[in-house]
Amino acid sequence: MKILDKHNINALSKMLYQTNIMPSGNSRSFKKLSEKLILGLQNDYELEKIKRVISSELITTYGLSLNENDVAELTELVYSWYNK
Repeated sequence: MKILDKHNINALSKMLYQTNIMPSGNSRSFKKLSEKLILGLQNDYELEKIKRVISSELITTYGLSLNENDVAELTELVYSWYNK
């Protein structure tokens, strides 16, 4: 489990960037999403709720729309990272 700190926010942001969901961005582009995800995971959000957070943030903040399978893969990646 991870704590909400600058190191973990940066690490998750970098991991999200490396998925290439937003090729024109950089790892700092995902700091807000990373913070929300870590907070949600600390509050015991289930996978489905994390999936909704990812999907809604990508649409509202970044203007990105991913198909359901991509969001599910991203959710699993984030959940696995958090539980390492």
